Amino acid sequence: MTYPLPSTALTGFLMTLRPGDVVAGVVAGIKNFGVFVDIDGAPEASVGFIPPPELSWRRISSCHEAVSLGQRVTAEVLSLDIEMRGQAVLSLVALQPSPWSLWADRVGSVVRGRVTKLAPFGVFVRLDDGVAGLVHHSELPPAKPQRAVRIGEEMTVRITEVDVPTRRIRLSLAKTDDAGTGS
Repeated sequence: MTYPLPSTALTGFLMTLRPGDVVAGVVAGIKNFGVFVDIDGAPEASVGFIPPPELSWRRISSCHEAVSLGQRVTAEVLSLDIEMRGQAVLSLVALQPSPWSLWADRVGSVVRGRVTKLAPFGVFVRLDDGVAGLVHHSELPPAKPQRAVRIGEEMTVRITEVDVPTRRIRLSLAKTDDAGTGS
């Protein structure tokens, strides 16, 4: 696909931006593939673009779940596509604390979560919006995980490890009467 060449004014504006800069603007368009933002001070509309994974830490099925038309947003510049599209690729999540870092100080805590996925190597348990941990199959009763638990079932688990950079949380089974301890 070919794009019209960006104007000289737009190119000049984008050249003032650097990855890591923080910009503000207004949501001008919401599509399935991302969100267009009118960046404050830009000579043209919809110069900023936010891909769906950069809208929210939680899983969203539609960009409309994260933002609304006309909403003011503040975002970090991830990259610049000056020559092809004349856009700044932006991120809302870059300016928000990682939910995994919020769980890092909870290692050892016993919590309740809901089973969201069964896999041959274990069971994924939802701890919070957008955050799930894994109970390895070795932690489950001898039957296959598919027989030991079901999707939607609540489980009492202990947080044994949180790896913030890889966004992984390791869980182990905890006794029901332990719920609430270590928190």
